[in-house]
Amino acid sequence: MRVFTVINQKGGCGKTTSAINLASAFAKSGCRTLLVDLDPQSHCAAGLGIPEERLDLDVSDALRMPTDQSLNRDRLIWHVGRNLDLLPSRMKLAGIEAAQGGLADQKDKTLRLRSVLHRLARVDGPAGSDQADQAGEAGGMYEPGAETKRYDVCVIDCPPSIGLLSYNAIAAGREVIIPVETSFFSLRGAAKQVQTARSIARRIGMRIHPRLLATMHDPNQPLARDLLDDLRDRFGAGMIPVVVRYDHALKEAASFGQPIDEYAPDSMGAEDYRSVCEWLVEHANIDRPEPGEETDGLLASPSPAATLASAAIEVARSNLGSPLSRAQELAMRARTMQQEKQGHVGLEEASQRDAQVASAAIEPKPVVMKRSMMAHRPVAIELVDDRVVGAGKSLLADMTKVKHLFGVRRSSKGVLFVQPGSIGRRVEIAGDFNGWAPEQTAMGVNEALGVFEKHLELGKGVYAYKLVIDGQWCLDPYNPDRIENGLGGRNNIVRID
Repeated sequence: MRVFTVINQKGGCGKTTSAINLASAFAKSGCRTLLVDLDPQSHCAAGLGIPEERLDLDVSDALRMPTDQSLNRDRLIWHVGRNLDLLPSRMKLAGIEAAQGGLADQKDKTLRLRSVLHRLARVDGPAGSDQADQAGEAGGMYEPGAETKRYDVCVIDCPPSIGLLSYNAIAAGREVIIPVETSFFSLRGAAKQVQTARSIARRIGMRIHPRLLATMHDPNQPLARDLLDDLRDRFGAGMIPVVVRYDHALKEAASFGQPIDEYAPDSMGAEDYRSVCEWLVEHANIDRPEPGEETDGLLASPSPAATLASAAIEVARSNLGSPLSRAQELAMRARTMQQEKQGHVGLEEASQRDAQVASAAIEPKPVVMKRSMMAHRPVAIELVDDRVVGAGKSLLADMTKVKHLFGVRRSSKGVLFVQPGSIGRRVEIAGDFNGWAPEQTAMGVNEALGVFEKHLELGKGVYAYKLVIDGQWCLDPYNPDRIENGLGGRNNIVRID
């Protein structure tokens, strides 16, 4: 199991949003995922639509339990959706670091979370139980095989402070993600965040792989673009090359208790977090289950209390004959509780109506696929046409003449790629036709028209491609023909008959 610790002492940087949506993206890609909330504010449960009053046990109870005691998964774990479980927190977690809180006086006080994760991830039964405990010393990776692990990925949301909880989170695994918004103060504090994470790791005798993730980026702001360039210059390979753009849908999704890929799967935020997931799968060596392997059977699913809303959901499930998504359950629960309060609609009538609404929104289960061996092709930035082309010529004046050419156009001998000259300093094309090597297909500048252009002689067939703008992989915004790439993202395609 690969453990990702999402940490930053600065609030408002998208830490919890990143933890929730990364965990959901991993789950959607086929990884059996556990999301652990180490923040006493319990925002992960709130962001996934789980009422705090319904929680039985939480992560603080698990941390206080002796390491040789088995954990009650049915009381600790919430099954959020396919391949996604949550180990929640509550406000009482804030007191666990105090002198009499139950953690500070323990001999292994910085390794308690690692022990909890080992026990939760271990498949019940005699096979491999000792092996899983021994594998825990490898820094959060389970080597014996699929039969001894319940999860492929664990994402930990840390509190916005440095204490025993943060020490436990870093001790649980080697992968550390530091969300950093593209603002002046975040830029100044980024180096300190990396230094702090490494300092904690050294104190507990570990080596970690810290990576910065640019979040809440507004590509329309010149200052934000400059700060992003500064981050890349300073940290180089320590930056995840995918940018999470500012998207109102991310906040709206949290208010509805859904991850972004359920609330608005076609939004910028959903696209960006899928790309971050894709990059991490490739570069953190995450092995997903084989196609056809059962995964949901390993995840616990606690039974909700018998209420009118839950009864309506059960009736709807039986009428539809297929499971409901988390979004459908939350929507049905809210509608039914409102109807119960008004006292105008009976259970059977509400259930039948909600079943009709849910049936129209049933989504097919994602096909679980192995990790692709193809080079990473993330969606990283939004294309912004706001720069000046040429001396004294505005972009708008030039675009009106050639805007109809933007994108990809078939010619008698192949295809012509055209992009606005304001798109960046260097534009390349990566695709099936060049082995996804962008440096082999750089677009030239047509100064008379103020555009980038490239003509390729291609035979008949269907070709997938992406643009690479100043080193960032992007979809072609002027070509609506797109196809799934097998890793949760999309590529553009061009057909030559």
